[in-house]
Amino acid sequence: MKQMKRFTVTLMASFLLTAISFNASAQTEFEEGQIAINAGITYGFDIEELGIRAGATYFINENMRVGGDLTYWLTDDHAGSSFGQSYSYSWTALEINGNFHYIFYNQDELLLYGIGALGIHYSRVSMDIPGYGSESSSDSELGLGIGGGVEYNIGGFSIFAEPKLFLSGFDQLKFNIGVRYYL
Repeated sequence: MKQMKRFTVTLMASFLLTAISFNASAQTEFEEGQIAINAGITYGFDIEELGIRAGATYFINENMRVGGDLTYWLTDDHAGSSFGQSYSYSWTALEINGNFHYIFYNQDELLLYGIGALGIHYSRVSMDIPGYGSESSSDSELGLGIGGGVEYNIGGFSIFAEPKLFLSGFDQLKFNIGVRYYL
């Protein structure tokens, strides 16, 4: 798992440095009040699960946007037996995040931006043991996150990649990729 984290961080750093080194001439124009919707997938390095995500952004001005996203983690149900007793359990996890993006590079259809996030993260585990009954437990945490993003405009929509680290709540390094459509 540590090797995967190092690989992802190295890959993103290389990608960002390569993007910054472009000799820029054209800039994509964004207007105050412009709205975009996005969808994609995410991978959580600490929970080692994939998630699906959807969100929206709103431009405050040409360099700042705010938005929100919802991630539903694709966790598996599990079943097994121990000491001759069968059991099953399921795990549900999701997060709702409010995000602030500061665009510090916007040239040749390429955007680089920093991310600040505030999120509510929810997790629930349910367990069933035949003959003994069912139990469930849930927890919600408020989390602060930082990250960065790269976005490339492909005429009408963009593809993006964002590593994000939540520093409180459910500590989590995650990597998002997806598409963003400007309305």
